[in-house]
Amino acid sequence: MPRASLLLVLVCSLLLASFLLPSLVAAQDAATGAIHGTVLDPAGAHIVQASIVAVNAATGVRYSTMSDAEGRFTIDLLPPGDYTARAVADKMSPQETPPLHVDVGAAAEIEFHLSVAGPQESITVSGAPKLVDTQSTAVSTLIDERAIADLPLNGRRFSDLMLLSPGVTQDPRSLTSATNGDLSFGGLRGFQNSFLVDGGDFNNAFFAQARGLYRAPYQFSNEVVQEFRVSVNSYGAEQGRAGGAVVNVITKSGSNHWHGTGLYYIRDSGFGGAATPFMSFKPHSNQQQGGATIGGPIKKNKIFFFGGFDQHYFHVPDVVEFLDGSMQVVPQAGTGPFTPGDYEASDQALVFAAAAQLNSYAGSFPAAQIGNAFYSKLDINLTPRKPTRHPLQFVPLLGIEQRLS
Repeated sequence: MPRASLLLVLVCSLLLASFLLPSLVAAQDAATGAIHGTVLDPAGAHIVQASIVAVNAATGVRYSTMSDAEGRFTIDLLPPGDYTARAVADKMSPQETPPLHVDVGAAAEIEFHLSVAGPQESITVSGAPKLVDTQSTAVSTLIDERAIADLPLNGRRFSDLMLLSPGVTQDPRSLTSATNGDLSFGGLRGFQNSFLVDGGDFNNAFFAQARGLYRAPYQFSNEVVQEFRVSVNSYGAEQGRAGGAVVNVITKSGSNHWHGTGLYYIRDSGFGGAATPFMSFKPHSNQQQGGATIGGPIKKNKIFFFGGFDQHYFHVPDVVEFLDGSMQVVPQAGTGPFTPGDYEASDQALVFAAAAQLNSYAGSFPAAQIGNAFYSKLDINLTPRKPTRHPLQFVPLLGIEQRLS
């Protein structure tokens, strides 16, 4: 085969793979939820070819499917959020569910019972659906938006909420004065965990940790996290690549309605609190954290944006003391054969000079860390009426840390 023809075949193959690969990967997307259910008639028989439509309450995007020969249906790849579902079948009255919430990595179970249509069509609102996928074998914990917003966190690093999951502790081998370190699941080292953000890999391959874990207090603010699921055992192969836990994070998105938040937190040692152990005094420390988020539509039902900014001032001084808890070394002269002291008369000047040099190293030295985290996200629905896969998401993340002393 001529070289030009071989090159043309290679280019065509790559283009074909680029179109097919997203749909194959989407079928294994662990960053979404699903709605499963059954459509039945008044006698309890299965209804075939019933049309089921789920509508996202925030964006108005419609997801549709048909029931199979056993009346079962599945709507996969749903972005976590609030939905309403409606079932329609030939010669049957439509039925609509009340608002239901779809969680990341879980499926809501619905059972439609359609009645025979009369002279006039009527819509029946069914009872609340089950919000648990009873067939899932994964051992996981969901941290929802309310828990993220209401639970207090020193420094507001969302991953600290993973301590609410059973079997997790702080890994003492990575715990330092500047970071909470990794979290250990089932006694495994913390770097054996895996982090996913909106279905994308969020691991630092060089350090075998989540991005920014040791180098910055956090990579993005709690305000931009919608919910996350911590899977510690029996999770699917599409998540994989972890000996410990898989942390699946879903960030907030824009919607058809303008929305935003603002935050300001202050933590100061002057407000009270116990003294620092093993210190002769209580050094002054101060933390301030502020930021805001905003989201809304660029084009209704089609293009949405969301952005956030978070700044963290961390003023905690470095304190240097001697083993006895003091900040001054005072050499003692000898008073006899049994109390030889620290120096003899011949080297008194040299000992006192060394003590003065040591005393200059002790004390409280001001130090500060200033962290800035920027976040932006753009959601585009290519086919808003009947999307075939998850909407596109562009999520540039930027975390900057400055250390001042």
